[in-house]
Amino acid sequence: MDTIASRYGQSLFDLAIEKNQVGNYLEQLNLVSEVFGSDPKIVQFFSHVIIDDSDKMELIEKSFKESLDKMVLNFLKLLIKNRRMKYFSEIFLAYKDLANDYLGIEEGIVYTPSTLSDEQLTNIAAALSKSQNKKVVLRQVIKPSLIGGLKVVIKNRVIDGSVQNRIELMRKELLRK
Repeated sequence: MDTIASRYGQSLFDLAIEKNQVGNYLEQLNLVSEVFGSDPKIVQFFSHVIIDDSDKMELIEKSFKESLDKMVLNFLKLLIKNRRMKYFSEIFLAYKDLANDYLGIEEGIVYTPSTLSDEQLTNIAAALSKSQNKKVVLRQVIKPSLIGGLKVVIKNRVIDGSVQNRIELMRKELLRK
């Protein structure tokens, strides 16, 4: 499965570089991913062997003709033809990793005990972008157990400025003495 996803993701990425459309294809695939992620039955439909491939391709064409580049649309049709649509989310992630690396983007998650304003989230992303020398895009997750502060995870790096972490560090320090 990983091999399938990486091969298809790499192939589309190579095409995107050739056409100078890496960012555009990423946005378009993100749209498709959101649509497919909205209901698991959509991917089941496109993966079902009893439903004729021409019907699936026609539906993809009607659904996305106005919003997708012809190459991305043809890529989705290729996935249908080769019976690989059930791997779409993995293929999308493989492409997204390659595209983000190419575009100098790192995605991260910021955990907070309460909702941050858009301005606060933008300021945190800007500060991290400056320190990482890459554009950082953050997704917020509410985690009340943090009590206060925030925790940021970017790939395998963790920046933990939460009250929960400080309490845990103090506890360990006290137990060590």
